[in-house]
Amino acid sequence: MPSWRDGDSLGGVFVAACIAAVLAQDPGQLARDYALAVAAVNKAHADRPVAKDEGELGKQLPASAAKLVAELVRCGDAPEVRDALATAAAAALDLDRLDDFAALRDRVVQLDGTFANDIGIALSRLRFLAIATGGVEPECLSRIADVFDLVLDAYADVFGLRNFSKVPGKKLRLRIHLEAKITRPPHFAPQFPFHSEIDFPVIDGKAFASPTKEGQFLFYGLCHELGHVIAMWGDRQNEEDRHAWAHYTGVVIVEHLAKAKKDSPALDGLRDSRWRTLDFERKRLEAAKTKPGGKDVDGVLARLLALHDAVGPAAIGEALDALDTSKKHELVNRVRYYRMADFQKALLATKAGKAKKKAIDAAFAE
Repeated sequence: MPSWRDGDSLGGVFVAACIAAVLAQDPGQLARDYALAVAAVNKAHADRPVAKDEGELGKQLPASAAKLVAELVRCGDAPEVRDALATAAAAALDLDRLDDFAALRDRVVQLDGTFANDIGIALSRLRFLAIATGGVEPECLSRIADVFDLVLDAYADVFGLRNFSKVPGKKLRLRIHLEAKITRPPHFAPQFPFHSEIDFPVIDGKAFASPTKEGQFLFYGLCHELGHVIAMWGDRQNEEDRHAWAHYTGVVIVEHLAKAKKDSPALDGLRDSRWRTLDFERKRLEAAKTKPGGKDVDGVLARLLALHDAVGPAAIGEALDALDTSKKHELVNRVRYYRMADFQKALLATKAGKAKKKAIDAAFAE
């Protein structure tokens, strides 16, 4: 028969187990604490940008928060654990902490490989973080990232524009998601408080081609949406560019890359330049006898083409940079909104603009 000592021993084990259960941390709380610490670092930087880049910024996460990743990874299997791992993984991407993300994702894969598709995979480049969900393969993610690098380079080469993120030092986010059918085209997602993001749907998780069989111009869409990231116009109630600015920059970049990088493997299978080019739009507007103006999308597009021909895209980029430097913009959730009247003045102040005052004034005439 068990002695009282045996009972005492068993009781001790039971008490110890109870204490351990009490002391065991809630995985949801661990994830929330980690996410709150990431958000605090991001907010402090957004309010007063000091870190030169996100690599430096990521090192500012307190050690007490960083160690929560290991604690989460040690948690057993339960639905709430998987949710907590997903919450923390998303937060890690908000600070470009790819090692944290990988550790959390690896644990999710151990628990439920299917659920890991929702968390996705990620690839960090110098200027952006590409995130892919829904079953996009790593090779496809890398290919789209290569294309986006070329697009960013083209904006710098053509317009001289390199200031893409609404928060200095923060990388852009390119969020790629595999869909059975694309019901909404690529779009700028301005709602995120600490970074600029482009939402990018694809219908093939293994290869990247554009346009799709349904005629969706994904490559052009990527070029187009970066135009929105760089500049919005007027305000949320009155978009002064009538949505023409991003179309203008999009076709300029597509045309430029089709000529300058035609032999790049990254552009294989991207045929948007057959239908989306500056030359195509110029001929279309000329056939319709569209005059520069500000009342509708084609009028604004004609204005931008007139400015492009008069002063060149580099002067257009220079004018935008001048507006940014002088704070001649309105910030809506840190997204920059410019005014056409200020843009006209900034163009006239450029070296190219000073020699083309008459053409600039004509382009802005209503």
